[in-house]
Formats: sequence, structure tokens, C-alpha cells
Amino acid sequence: MSRLEKHLGGGEPLKIGEDEFILKPLGVDSLPDFFKAMKAFSGAKEGAEMEDILKNIDEDGLQAIQRIIEKTLEISMPEEPEEFRKQFGLKYMGQLIGKIFEMNTAQDTSHEAVKKKATIEKMIKDRNVPEST
Repeated sequence: MSRLEKHLGGGEPLKIGEDEFILKPLGVDSLPDFFKAMKAFSGAKEGAEMEDILKNIDEDGLQAIQRIIEKTLEISMPEEPEEFRKQFGLKYMGQLIGKIFEMNTAQDTSHEAVKKKATIEKMIKDRNVPEST
């Protein structure tokens, strides 16, 4: 393991139903899309439903969100077919974007960062409900 690898970690677990997936962090090539996606969610009210949040995001923000979800799934699950990753990304978008923001954001202990982290954790919790069959 290289000196850099040991500081990146092996990824972050995301639990959906009974399954746990390990999501790997994005690289610097995804910075423009990552910050566009963060900006798109910046006006969201705490506790708002995902579909209400998405209604207020412009096309550029939605495309950035799509690209970072697709990139995260590509590097985290390269063995899965692209079409499956795209369907998975759409179905679990709320949980994925919350975890992507959480694991790719620098550790900041300011009041604003703590509030933002709490909002993201709530989004993950609210969207992490077992799927009924």
C-alpha cells in the first residue's frame, strides 16, 4: 500500500436493505462536478423531501449530480454492468448523494460544516429504509 493509499481509506459503507456497499471517494478530476452538485443542494431546507429538493435544481446541477453518482459507482463497482449502475444510481440517488457528499468533504469542524453534515446524515437516514417487496 502506498503512502497516499493508506490516507484515502478503503471507502465508506452504505447500507441499503440487508446489503452493504463500499463506496470509494472521488478523485480531483471530479471537483468541478462535485462543487456544482454541492451548490445545487445548498438551498435545500433541512428535512425537505428529495423530490422537492430536485425540483429546485437547474439542469447544470442535475447533470453534475448524475456524473458524480455515475463516477462513484463506476470506481466502487467496476464489475457491475454500466446499465445496472445507472439504474441503481437513479433508484438510490438520495442515499448515494448523501454518502458521496459526506465522504468527499474535507473534515471541517466549523458550525456551518457541522450543520451541513447533520443535514446530510439526516438525508441518508431518511432515505435508508428497507425496500418492501
